[in-house]
Amino acid sequence: MPRITLDAAPLRLTIDPELGASITDFSIEGPCGDRYPLMRRAPDQPTEPGQCASFVMAPWTNRIEHAAFDFAGTHHRLRANFPDGTAIHGVARDAPWRITDRTPVSARLVYDSRAHESANFPFVFACVQRFELAPDHLEVELSVTNLDDRPMPAALGHHPFFPRVLFAAKEEALLHAPVAGRYPADRCLPTAHAAPDEHCARLSTNAPVGNHGLDDVFAGFAGRATITWPGSGVRLTMDCSDALDHLVVFTPRLDPADPAAPPLPWFCVEPCSAVNNAFNLAARGWAHTGTRTLEPAQTLAATVFYHIERL
Repeated sequence: MPRITLDAAPLRLTIDPELGASITDFSIEGPCGDRYPLMRRAPDQPTEPGQCASFVMAPWTNRIEHAAFDFAGTHHRLRANFPDGTAIHGVARDAPWRITDRTPVSARLVYDSRAHESANFPFVFACVQRFELAPDHLEVELSVTNLDDRPMPAALGHHPFFPRVLFAAKEEALLHAPVAGRYPADRCLPTAHAAPDEHCARLSTNAPVGNHGLDDVFAGFAGRATITWPGSGVRLTMDCSDALDHLVVFTPRLDPADPAAPPLPWFCVEPCSAVNNAFNLAARGWAHTGTRTLEPAQTLAATVFYHIERL
């Protein structure tokens, strides 16, 4: 299935239906007519969603500990798909999506787990993703619907990758993303409830992304994150609907084990409806995990607007 390209100058968006309806390019026309990626551009022939500019996470977000969870009195086993033994980032990104509507500036795609016998989730569900591009913004709607005959747990989110540098060779992206607290974690799995700390304070100050080696989940995300490339004179503002009240910030280093190692040329700001390992934490009695219980035919939906402005 060919990729979909939407054009609304100066913005352009390309989506790959075969790779989980992932974004492979979201770019802006630069001062000399060249195109610059507002999200990390995928290679010409990506082989998995993690190489893309952004992918969806559904029907869970980030990690499920030991690739297993308890829900409504039943223990469910998943296939681990990460070296640490967790099940990570859901399943909707791992299969082709079907195009149901298309215009020069919009597209609607559908994932139905019934079409994928190997879907790594014990409940039947569908996802819908709708993209709409305008000259100054991208709107992305994502939903998860329970198609099963029993209640199911659900969460959703987005995993965009942003470049540290846009037009200007020696700039450093600034990040402003107010949050209420950070979850203490062991191998990205929360061990205690979220509390304010120095990382939360930094996210509220429009500071350089820096080289902090974060892979952390935050609670109380206010729904707006701003990334500014000051040397390029471009700002991206990510406005999220209320369901997306958690945020993962990922600022990896070239060598994760070496605090002095240089950062990778990209970072992630991931709006999510739930904390990492939410299903298990909810089963243990934690409050405010973001886990939704969807009754049959019930839907969880969220929208992200990416507003682009020249400074």
